[in-house]
Amino acid sequence: MTALRFVFRLFCIGLCLIYGAAEMFFFFPFYTPRRKLRAIQIWSHRVLASCGMTLHTYGTLPAENRGQMLVCNHISWLDIMAVNAAHPGRFVAKDDVAKWPVVGYLATQARTVYVARNKGAGGNSEKLRNVTQALKDGDTVTLFPEGTSSEGRTILPFKTGFFPAAAEAQVSLVPVLCRYPNPDGSSPNPHTAYYGDISLWQSICMVIRQPRSTAELHFLPPVAAGERQQTAALIREQLIAKQQELG
Repeated sequence: MTALRFVFRLFCIGLCLIYGAAEMFFFFPFYTPRRKLRAIQIWSHRVLASCGMTLHTYGTLPAENRGQMLVCNHISWLDIMAVNAAHPGRFVAKDDVAKWPVVGYLATQARTVYVARNKGAGGNSEKLRNVTQALKDGDTVTLFPEGTSSEGRTILPFKTGFFPAAAEAQVSLVPVLCRYPNPDGSSPNPHTAYYGDISLWQSICMVIRQPRSTAELHFLPPVAAGERQQTAALIREQLIAKQQELG
């Protein structure tokens, strides 16, 4: 039964990737911006379902069609699917994502802003301007300021290079805590984390071998943009406090 479930879910993920690529290639040029976001949202829900994962959201979801920056901790490639399923928008992601099979193509078509590794805002000044303009244009942009993924038991120090974009665009930042809890509801599910030397294929296999799994997104109250170090520290403190509260 476990082997059959694995094959079935892998087949469903493959179908999702093929369908998503075909929709973006053939239909996205004719979609309105709103329709594109809705298509990304539906597709992300399908990917999560294909993985045997249920998404739960808590707190007040941000308003649509308003420039804002979501600031989220980073655990897995599933984070992007979860956020897009709840509130689709643009992402700031490491440039490695662009090289992922199919997923990289989809991310590029979804106007992901790619960031070069270990260069900070100084080496990504054009990207910073792109994020600022996206926020001014009313887009939602999601940032993973840890710069890398973790097991989910702690929140790593934030890289602050892209926080000035929110201040320049005069938009608020929305802290978002992402969790993948075990069935007990408290401890992190280690099979969902994609970090360290784990390959993308190994991560997918670990996820779909589970009978069922859960993703949680906790949307906290918006924070006004200010000096980047102070704003980043405040948001990180809020996410850590929420994580400790949930266990």
